[in-house]
Amino acid sequence: MNNTALARFITSLGSLNDYGSTLAQTKEALDKNSTKPLNQSKDDIAIFKDALKGIKAIKKIGFNTDGIIAINKEFDSPSGEQPNWPGHLRNANYNEDDNIAVTVDKNARIHHIPPQVITRSDIDQIINTYNKSDKHEKDAWRVFADLSKLQPFQDGNKRTALIAANAAYGTFQKENYLVLPFNDLDHAEFMINLMRYYVAKTPEEQHKTFSRMMELLPSKREVLLHKPIEMQENQAQTKKFNVKPQFRDFNSRER
Repeated sequence: MNNTALARFITSLGSLNDYGSTLAQTKEALDKNSTKPLNQSKDDIAIFKDALKGIKAIKKIGFNTDGIIAINKEFDSPSGEQPNWPGHLRNANYNEDDNIAVTVDKNARIHHIPPQVITRSDIDQIINTYNKSDKHEKDAWRVFADLSKLQPFQDGNKRTALIAANAAYGTFQKENYLVLPFNDLDHAEFMINLMRYYVAKTPEEQHKTFSRMMELLPSKREVLLHKPIEMQENQAQTKKFNVKPQFRDFNSRER
């Protein structure tokens, strides 16, 4: 198993929830089969452990509705980013916690309001669309976008969707994982376009925003060459900066 590639996938998955452990730390955790090398926050540990459990679950069951439900069902490690009821398909008719809205534009008060009741057939439709496609990389990313937009679970939907998209494309066997943009600007723009995909009113608008998302994804070469960016101490040139993050609240709540 290529632990570098898997670590890259887990850090990419974790970027949806402010995962703070580096690629090097994540690889070391995989190598040692231990969470001790990670940043010792309960969120990082939960993301790491649940990612591995989710991958194992869908590898066992396969890319189908049961497999996708099984991914989310594994999101049960202690963390504030977890669904209250892992693996449960939302039904707001009898559970108030299932009545959700995703804020797309806070100032303009634009929200994506997914169906209040999710059934297995809703997920079946996404799977059937992929199975009838050419099964190219963009078709797997469509699984990610459509599952994320559907919001079938109380929480962890985008993490579930990214694992499911990789399962559809067979990357867990080939280890050529589908990963999100690495740098903050491309990552933020990708997420903004995903939000636009959520609220697109026509197939043409949806296609346009999806195409923008695809343009922002790293190339295969960029994935292979990607290394964690770490500050290097230099005795001759040491400067201290007052760092002002611009995206500190962008992914504070995954849904």
